Order: sequence, then structure tokens, then C-alpha cells
Amino acid sequence: MSSLKSELIRLCERVARKLDLPLISRVYMPEPHPAADKDTEFGVVVLEDGSAGLYYAWMGVSQSGMNQRYAAREFAGMKPIELAQFFHADNEADRSLGLAAINAISQFTFRKTGYKLNRAGNSMGELNAKPGDHIGMVGYFPSLVKRLRAQKVRVTVIEKKAEFVQNDGLVEVTLDIKALKLCNKILSTSTVLLNDSVDELLTHTKQAETLVMLGPTAGFFPDPFFERGVSSIGGSSIIDADKAISGLNHEEGLGENADKYIIKKNNYPGLEVLLASL
Repeated sequence: MSSLKSELIRLCERVARKLDLPLISRVYMPEPHPAADKDTEFGVVVLEDGSAGLYYAWMGVSQSGMNQRYAAREFAGMKPIELAQFFHADNEADRSLGLAAINAISQFTFRKTGYKLNRAGNSMGELNAKPGDHIGMVGYFPSLVKRLRAQKVRVTVIEKKAEFVQNDGLVEVTLDIKALKLCNKILSTSTVLLNDSVDELLTHTKQAETLVMLGPTAGFFPDPFFERGVSSIGGSSIIDADKAISGLNHEEGLGENADKYIIKKNNYPGLEVLLASL
């Protein structure tokens, strides 16, 4: 099976052959300054029809200076499928822009085909943890860990930094991704697409009865994820791109300028069905 990276780009190319994709009207690239008391920052690729895709802008040194390395104005008028090819790149800065373009193309396609994105019912993407579950997390979700701890639900968090490793018997933070094989329900942040770990991740989740991928940057076509055992994808759809960018620029976050949605495997018809409906 080919990589998820390749399959997402292939789906965008399929759409580009079928539909007249709007050109890129604007790219927003913040110079991020991560802090515990700040809202997460995102970069944005906006198409001429208003469809927009996000990328997570707190990956670290690999993304620093993006707004100097690239002249945002040079992307205006570019075909989004050309920017989507950046997702093939080896560095996270290029992949960031490529993923945002893929997300923008996906969001445009959902709108064009009339596919209704259902609002997310909870912050866990319908994972529904119960006593006796062993929840795996790829990416740390502090509020969810606190909630699960209060419910006495066992949690294993996969971390990349050794200083965060711990185990109190109920919540374990480990560097070993293979620990996911012991979890029956798994929640993953969509940033795994930027750090190029998504394919490895999915080799350790095949036993999970529920596998949810969440994050504002999960605005892509879910097809290849569902083929690999993902149960649902929780992303964000930008309502007003100009207002969203203004909010991000003023460190106010996305707020009401984005709707959180969930796409479940059991009620998604597939991209080919959506395109055939046109």
C-alpha cells in the first residue's frame, strides 16, 4: 500500500481533473511563538471561492522563518494542486504548506459536491471512553487526560520528548509507539501528517476497535485513513477566511470563525461517489 502522503495528493489530482479548482487567493504564514497561555497558531491557504485549509504552526525550529523564506504574495494566483505537491517534501515547512493546500482542496470539494459536514458532538471525536478501556493518545490532550483520570480510565500517551516520560499506574507517558498495541481505543492529533509519522503510527493501531484522528488541520479527504482502520476524522471548516486570519493575527485563535466537524467511516460515501454526484 502506498504512503498516505502519496494517496492524499493522488486524490487531489483526481479532483483537479474532474473539477475547476479555484486558484489560491491568499496564504497566511505566521511566525509562531508557542506558549502555554496562548492559543495554538495556524497557517492558512485560502482559495478564491473562500475555501480554506489550515496547517499547524507550532512544529518548532523547522517552521521558523517561513514568512521570510517564502513571499506569501507569490502564492496568489497559483493552482492549489501545485502547492499540494509540497506535501511530498522532506522538510516540515514545505509539508505544512502542502497539507494546507490539500485541506483547502478537500474543503472546496465537500462544498462543491454538497457533502454535509456534521458538527462534532464532543472534543474526543465520538471516542466515548468507558471504564475498562485503555485509551492511547498520540499527542497530549491535557483536558482529556484530566477527564479520563477522574473516570479512572487508563491512558497511554505517546511522546517524543524524554523529559515528559512518566507512569503513575493510571496515566503513562512513553516514547515507545509500540505501546499503542495495548490500547483498545486511540486518539491521534493530525500533526502526525506533518512530522511524517502517520504511516508508522497506523502499523501499531490495527487492533484498536476505535481510532480517531482530530485537529483543525484534519481537513483532508478521509478515504485513505478509513481504508487503514481509522474510525472517524475530526477537522475544522473555516467559515470566513478573512476573519479567521484576522483572529489568528491578533492572537485570538479561530474562535467562531471555524466549525468543528466529524466524518465517520460508516456514513461517508467516498470521494468517487461525491464526484459522481456532480
